[in-house]
Amino acid sequence: MSHTFHIPVLGLGYSIDTPLKVARYGISSVISIVDDELIERMREFHSQDQADYQPIKHSEYDYRAKRITAYLNLLDELISRQHNEMTDQPFLPGQDITKYFELLPDDSPKSILYKEMLSETLLEKRIALEKILRKSIKKGAIDVNIMAKVDKTNYDKQGNPCDDNFSDALASLRGFANSRLSSSVTLSAGMSPRLYSYIG
Repeated sequence: MSHTFHIPVLGLGYSIDTPLKVARYGISSVISIVDDELIERMREFHSQDQADYQPIKHSEYDYRAKRITAYLNLLDELISRQHNEMTDQPFLPGQDITKYFELLPDDSPKSILYKEMLSETLLEKRIALEKILRKSIKKGAIDVNIMAKVDKTNYDKQGNPCDDNFSDALASLRGFANSRLSSSVTLSAGMSPRLYSYIG
């Protein structure tokens, strides 16, 4: 057993980068992926090397889905980096690796093993337990939410309605599907027959 809770979606923007704050501690969270404009701004903000940031413009084909894919992949990359850094840390107060195990439920097997490691006096056995604990560390999932009712039809520059495949909800789902994530999708807030048909 790891954590017994997750952080749910909090509107369109309040939890947009929550995974960056909690995933390294094994806590899963849900982000909304319908607002591609907000997602693109967040991708620019969180790109650590701005020289590598290439904006995805409205003129690009399927730009909504591409923006979502790029942002989700960026989150995955940054969280993997956090995870790798954390697993190399010493078990000392204030370190993220220490916080990871301290946040677990008391009856979690990992928490029990962690406490056993702390009380171990034989150096060789303690090192062996530390190795087991490091290998047990798992990242929290980056789950996504699509508000089904936020599925407006979009229009091209000439004012013509775009194909249904380019509606907000369908583009969001496609953006997730094209990303490196293998997590969960929550559909909420209403019915969208074309979205459900697209999934089918």
